[in-house]
Amino acid sequence: MSKSATTPTTTTPSILAARAAAYVGHTHIRLRGEQTGTIGVCNARTATASISLRLGTVLMTFWSAAASQGVLEAVAAARNGLTAVPDTIAAAADPYGTLAIAVDWTTRPSYAVVPQTRTTEDRRHTLRWVDVHMGPLTVQILDRAAHRSLTDLLREVHRTAIAVFLDGAEHAADPDADDYTPGHTDNR
Repeated sequence: MSKSATTPTTTTPSILAARAAAYVGHTHIRLRGEQTGTIGVCNARTATASISLRLGTVLMTFWSAAASQGVLEAVAAARNGLTAVPDTIAAAADPYGTLAIAVDWTTRPSYAVVPQTRTTEDRRHTLRWVDVHMGPLTVQILDRAAHRSLTDLLREVHRTAIAVFLDGAEHAADPDADDYTPGHTDNR
């Protein structure tokens, strides 16, 4: 049998990853202040449907309703850890520029929400933020304004995912609702 006879003819994120020369094992994004983004849809109601969320220099592509629901669930879970985090903080210029990354969410991520605290070197200030660890990506939420706006954007992605993806009806429960049970999809 020739090699070409065993090569898949479709291009999916898992096939692309299998052929990649390298991959990034983990990265961080830091969010502060009001977040704005744009949402795009390709091939709605097909097996190759995708939703993209462009959030500044971060591009997130969702390949299933389960993935969008899981990412929203993880970010919404950070709400309880934000009590000591300031409402807004001033944006500081980054001397190294802004990191541009692309993340493909193919399925629901596992996650952990970890409140963080650090005292400045001069011991005059205590910094507080929340880390949301989701597999290869950690989102550092530096203020409540970033959390509110990111949650709003992800809620819109999730609403879109319900209509766009073939698994939408199975993942219609809103992870930000008070009666939602984490990890379950039947809380409509």
